[in-house]
Amino acid sequence: MPTNDLPVLFVTHGTGPMMFLDSPAKLPVFGEVSRNCPLALWLRQLSKQLALPSVPKAILIITAHWETSNSVHISAKEKHTELFYDYGGFPKEAYEIQYKPPGDINLSKRVKTLLEQNGISAKLDDKRNFDHGVFVPLKLIYPDANIPVVALSILRSLSPDQHLAIGKALAPLRKEQILIIGSGSSVHGFDVTEQQSDAFMNELIKALTQYDEHEREKVLLNWDRVLPYARLNQPREDHFIPLHVIVGAAGSDRGQVLNPNVSVAQASFKFGV
Repeated sequence: MPTNDLPVLFVTHGTGPMMFLDSPAKLPVFGEVSRNCPLALWLRQLSKQLALPSVPKAILIITAHWETSNSVHISAKEKHTELFYDYGGFPKEAYEIQYKPPGDINLSKRVKTLLEQNGISAKLDDKRNFDHGVFVPLKLIYPDANIPVVALSILRSLSPDQHLAIGKALAPLRKEQILIIGSGSSVHGFDVTEQQSDAFMNELIKALTQYDEHEREKVLLNWDRVLPYARLNQPREDHFIPLHVIVGAAGSDRGQVLNPNVSVAQASFKFGV
């Protein structure tokens, strides 16, 4: 794609609110997750690492934590004053996190139009508050909350084909200086071993960074059959399917691993300049 298109990103968003808490959680494969863990430190510097030519006009974020049936839902609020703390069992400070970016109703409507023009049912949603798939990564990447944010649901079908198509429909937004982010997790299995996780990630990284768009798409359409230990790494692919949206929006742009210095199970990707 032309270099004036913004890149598209897939970020691993960690475990609940742990990257805002001091007490570390030690998780298999992922290692420590806390306020000062490698993933949190990396996300805090990501806006500098990206070195975008200008501040994005707005952010469109596809969150693993919002599933809808039949129609893709699009957040449509002018202001976001409350969060949806969609987790439980954490200290009270986990329920005091604040993130209040403006919305962008025009972008919400534009997203709806693009999806419908491509035969994808879509609805504006003025009730939904941002879940932690939205506010955890964005509060770390853009803590000032001064860039408008619109959130997008995934479909409960978790269909690879449907979500690639959603991404393709959204690709024109890249030329409009909208930063598209998929928020999920490269690995989301808690019974997987490090060896099994590494095998899965090595093949996924190869597909995303070395294959052309057609071969890459074949892998993602059949990911649970062609990637090793697929269902141990993604027992239910809700955290994986935002990647399909991002790859769809990437077009012919090859991927690169953005954070090679963290656990490979927490890999995040960029497609485009």
